[in-house]
Amino acid sequence: MDSLNSLESIYQEYGSTLRYYGANDSLSGESNEESDSSEKRKSLNENVNNEESQRVEKYINLEKTSKIWAGTNQIINYKKKDVHEMQKMIFKHNNKEINFSTNKKILNVNNNKLESTELLKDLLHYIYQQKDMQILGDYYSGIMCLDISFNDLVEVGEHLLCLSNLKVLYLHSNKIDSIKEIQKLASLSKLKKLTVENNPVMDTYGKFYRPFVIHYLPQIKSLDFYDIIKVERNKSEIAFNTHKYKFNLE
Repeated sequence: MDSLNSLESIYQEYGSTLRYYGANDSLSGESNEESDSSEKRKSLNENVNNEESQRVEKYINLEKTSKIWAGTNQIINYKKKDVHEMQKMIFKHNNKEINFSTNKKILNVNNNKLESTELLKDLLHYIYQQKDMQILGDYYSGIMCLDISFNDLVEVGEHLLCLSNLKVLYLHSNKIDSIKEIQKLASLSKLKKLTVENNPVMDTYGKFYRPFVIHYLPQIKSLDFYDIIKVERNKSEIAFNTHKYKFNLE
């Protein structure tokens, strides 16, 4: 879990633009300018990927690889027909073929302008060169942390929901505007940490965004880098049952 915690600490260092305080059921003002925060995070990811591209030879034929970083690359307006472009996506500055093992736990595809999670299936297919969907499903189940932040996702696709052992999901800074998309994550029973901030859904539901998410996802322990305590969970249930009719929710 050290790798998962270190990834979270990277985001915490740069903060988030909206914070929630459970005591008064309200959202605070912005802690910094959204554009500044976004630029810092993008700059951080660019630095990480630049460093990795210079040392990528170390990962050739490495049998215990636990991370796959493909952030801030060139997966623009990804479509299924672009599967043959997969090689350009992983370590874009590297021209060597990389032999990944089956022991992957962290997958990072942030900052890629992705519009669909369909990428996940084809990405894993490329990495493992595996056509057998049953075996490919085993690889899906090995992923414990997915960073798909800073993309253009508008929905939670079925391919994301196949990650049955996913514990950490960074979904912030996308274009999701419906709480029903977030509700789909209830099927990920092992999910513990989730980020959704800086999606339009925050504006849609205002101060009810956080309690509604907590209601729909009782399995999560942390939302937007803030732990969910018992008092807040109880208040969230009350808030949902009281205000769900305003938003035609069930």
